[in-house]
Amino acid sequence: MGNPVRDLGNRVMMMFGRGVLRGVNDSTGRQQLQVELLKNELRDGVEHMQNYGFTSHPTGGDVAVAFVAGNREQGIVLVVDDRRYRIPLEAGEVAIYDDQGNKIELLRSMVKITAVQHVEVQAPTIKLLGDLEVVGNITTTGTVTNNGKNIGSTHQHGGVTAGSGNSGAPI
Repeated sequence: MGNPVRDLGNRVMMMFGRGVLRGVNDSTGRQQLQVELLKNELRDGVEHMQNYGFTSHPTGGDVAVAFVAGNREQGIVLVVDDRRYRIPLEAGEVAIYDDQGNKIELLRSMVKITAVQHVEVQAPTIKLLGDLEVVGNITTTGTVTNNGKNIGSTHQHGGVTAGSGNSGAPI
């Protein structure tokens, strides 16, 4: 018969582990990870619990794993971190980022969105409050209006007379 205190101590010590991410299966309802913990302890199909509204498909990094009652067959990955891509921030700042360099940073002085390739916003309407500054070209399709008047390529002018030189304001 074993020592119950020692057995309990061993189970408590085995309740948490730190390891390295070795693989990801993102095809199921809950992401399954392959993690390497202790030397030669490779665990496959370990559930990765993620916060509601946030999800990621990590490409590598470190993991923190909890094991129910110290049973190494019942693991749940609580955190995956990849220090290669982490962004240094000031106290209180927040960021979402990926391994390509795309990021959304909630900084003390601004909200900064960095896209490596392209930003696309899908919404029935978009309303910007405040001044808009565009550096570069603007390409549009559809109607362009200012104060309710069409100023796009299909706008018309009233009061145009031959040779007057002044076409008047758009209609």
